[in-house]
Amino acid sequence: APRRFLVWNETKEEMKILKIEKVEIARQDSMPDVDADFPVAFRDTVKEYMSKRYGVNHVCSVGTYTRMKLKTCLKDFGKVMGVPFAVMNKLTKDIDDQIEYTWGDLFNYAATSRELFRFVQDHPELVHMTKYALTQCKTSSIHPSAVIVVPQEDEDGNPIDLFGWMPMKKMGDVLVSEWEGKYIDKSGFLKEDILGLNQLDKFSSIIKLIAKNRREQIDVNTIPFNDEEVYRYFQRGWCEDVFQFGAMGLMNYCREAKPHSLDDLIAMTALFRPGPMDVKAHETFVDIKNGRKKPKFDPGMEDITRDTYSLYIYQEQIMRAMVVGGLTPIESDECRTYIKKKNHTALAQFKEKFVNGYSNLIKSKGVAEKRAIEQASEVWEKMLAFASYGFNKSHAVAYTMMSYWSQWFKVNYPLEFWTTSLQYASKEADIPYRLVEMKKTGVDIEVRPPDINFSGETFTCDPKTNRIFFSLGKVKGVGERALTLLKAMKDEHGEVFSFEDFITSAPKGINRTVVLRLIMAGAFDLVEDIRNPRQRLDIVKQYLERRGEPLSDEFTSPDARTNAWWVFKQR
Repeated sequence: APRRFLVWNETKEEMKILKIEKVEIARQDSMPDVDADFPVAFRDTVKEYMSKRYGVNHVCSVGTYTRMKLKTCLKDFGKVMGVPFAVMNKLTKDIDDQIEYTWGDLFNYAATSRELFRFVQDHPELVHMTKYALTQCKTSSIHPSAVIVVPQEDEDGNPIDLFGWMPMKKMGDVLVSEWEGKYIDKSGFLKEDILGLNQLDKFSSIIKLIAKNRREQIDVNTIPFNDEEVYRYFQRGWCEDVFQFGAMGLMNYCREAKPHSLDDLIAMTALFRPGPMDVKAHETFVDIKNGRKKPKFDPGMEDITRDTYSLYIYQEQIMRAMVVGGLTPIESDECRTYIKKKNHTALAQFKEKFVNGYSNLIKSKGVAEKRAIEQASEVWEKMLAFASYGFNKSHAVAYTMMSYWSQWFKVNYPLEFWTTSLQYASKEADIPYRLVEMKKTGVDIEVRPPDINFSGETFTCDPKTNRIFFSLGKVKGVGERALTLLKAMKDEHGEVFSFEDFITSAPKGINRTVVLRLIMAGAFDLVEDIRNPRQRLDIVKQYLERRGEPLSDEFTSPDARTNAWWVFKQR
């Protein structure tokens, strides 16, 4: 049927309706996944922009439902029928609530548990109800990222909004579709996932610090991917807080694989996952790359698998290989979907076409007909095996580029990188590992305790002295109100030159507890020229004498070091 499309004409700055009589759609069964990553702080802003750009009644969040699973059914019906919670908890402890079991699985479990077997025998009514409750909706909620934008006109050009396209509801102030994502997809609407990515916030922080410290404007899209020092860091496993590569397993994998190019990093991103690792594909990649094994290229597939040393790693490689074997691009995409869904029946219809097309290609290279057919069947089965865990290359490329940028900032702008890294440490336990790697890489950066002049709510750095200062916000007992007062004092009074200067300038809201904890955290070490943490007790004594208080045991006892004042609070 004829379709109408809205087309933006940049020259005339106007929207035009374009009618197309015939459209060939490459994806026949399902719509593509559109995932867009934004800094966490701007995710809601993006959704708000979409509503303003396309109209409030043409943009909505996607609804989702929690469904009754086997364990949920047994526990809920047990509660209704008066079975003690402890009993149901014990009976269902071995049932994984994350897997969508069928009713028949209940009897499989009962066959392996004497207690559950007796319970099934004694409660036939509960078992009967479970059969009909399984997979039914229990609660509704809003998908955390999925958003849809519907057309403003129907196929006949008549105005139409969300309420004309699908059933809608409101949850609080949010407009939500009654349909779940899979029904949105089947109805032909395009779903976008607006995702918040913490790494983008880190990049933003690093770039702002570079602009402030060095007067340089960094555009990540212009960063070259041939920095040898960056790859040396990867090869040494110096990947602390590098996006995707910061886990211990991937650090070790980098030391084994010794990546020399972005293509190597992309393949490593795709291979270091449960599926490929289960069949040792990640180890095979390393062995071939480092010369311990020889690559085995399939005839005609050399260009497709050259960057991955003859291995099929990405979904796109499988699709291109199927086209080489005679399938159309549309059929290759269908195969990809069937492989992902493990639909072997649907896949079987394409095997004969691929084997015939690929065997003809091999025969043209001088291979006997019988051997060509055998080899074509072997390649088909190999591709299916690889595709079962194949990764989407475009996804791997996008994320690996950010991994490279992370490492590039660490190599070229270490002060700004580590300042941001320490600030965004999700756990206090991560900080020592990052400090250790700073020492390993040999960067000339001194990490100091919080300082009354340099520190603020976040970690700060001083490019003149190459120092990083802990944030005042990391000190236990220094809350938001105290931070606000300290900032106001700094704005009004300026730099503090001594502890006495601070005391005479501090507003009333900075109470005894805050002052003592700032002292013990080292906030006055620089202004008082303190070189040994024990010297901080002199300032404590000075402050308490000023207040007419004696120096208590909490500062002088052997246990004073373990006092909560000596440690920083977790983020």
